Amino acid sequence: MKFTGNFLFACCVAVGVLSSASVANAQSAWLKNGLRLAKTPLLRAPLTDGIDRAVWRGAKAPDIRLSVARLDHAILLNYPMDKRPHSTAFLFHTHYKGIREVWAVTANHVVQPGEKVRLTFYDHKKEIPVDGQVVQLGPALLSDAALIKLPASLPQELRPLALNAQMRPQEKLTTWGYASNKLYQIKDLTFEKNNTRFIRTDFPSTQTKRSGLCGGPLLNAQGQAQGIHCGSTEEDKAYAASVSVIPFLLKAYYEGNADIPLFMKQYQLGTIHIEERIWYMQCLSKEGMLINAEPVYDQLHQSDVLSLLSDPEVRYMRFLLGPRYENKIIRILVYDKQTQKYWFEKPTPGRNFYE
Repeated sequence: MKFTGNFLFACCVAVGVLSSASVANAQSAWLKNGLRLAKTPLLRAPLTDGIDRAVWRGAKAPDIRLSVARLDHAILLNYPMDKRPHSTAFLFHTHYKGIREVWAVTANHVVQPGEKVRLTFYDHKKEIPVDGQVVQLGPALLSDAALIKLPASLPQELRPLALNAQMRPQEKLTTWGYASNKLYQIKDLTFEKNNTRFIRTDFPSTQTKRSGLCGGPLLNAQGQAQGIHCGSTEEDKAYAASVSVIPFLLKAYYEGNADIPLFMKQYQLGTIHIEERIWYMQCLSKEGMLINAEPVYDQLHQSDVLSLLSDPEVRYMRFLLGPRYENKIIRILVYDKQTQKYWFEKPTPGRNFYE
């Protein structure tokens, strides 16, 4: 019985290291780990010629570029636009404790906590720059969303999107995002799966311009944002972080913490703090004997956990939790499959996770 957490994306450029040379090194490292951009024929043409024209049709339809922005890292703004890595972000409106607010959101993996960013919107040929700051990241492994705080006063032309976490599987979906300094629409995407944190759709092999799309909205037919695009695979699948995580990000920002429910289909496995990460999983028998123990890598796959829970030998699952950026176990979440209850334990000092 073996499980891993590898979640392979062909997505936008990493920004943990921001020099041109180190970006190249990061991309080279991705290639070695299987995160390769697809090598299929190019899309015939982008839906927009750079920033020259509106892309939503109809006399009263607003330009999607008033909602979806090119995201640049503030420390790189002195670099020429075509030389610096970028990704995508979008505006949304929500209510927190009865007060209407406008925020921006992007993919977690393209920004750093506390980083200052520049969002560039367009009204026809008019450029509308808005500066923001990354103030809250989503839970590691369970989401790929980052909250961007904006100035209190925003240009009135901007059009924040409505959020809708309720999926209708029969509905076709659309993703918008910037790649190679151009805005692309990837439409007619077919919903495949929603595990409450990530949404999976198909993705056209003809869309080879993928680097930079991460952070764009996954929209339903009503133009409501249902997800945050966070990557696509060589198997032509796309993934988006569900907008259902956004209320937890807002709570964590305002209150200092938020507990994230750990759902796997019908199983409520417990909760983890938004700043925690699952570093290891263990399976135990009804006698408490260790059956299996493995580290969790890039993502916590629902299919892996459900497979373990379906094993008749497994009575308990233990999730070893620690800080997001430090492989240090602070507490342990224990789930009892028979009673469907969970609780927390303290780690035993010096204990080997594989014993």
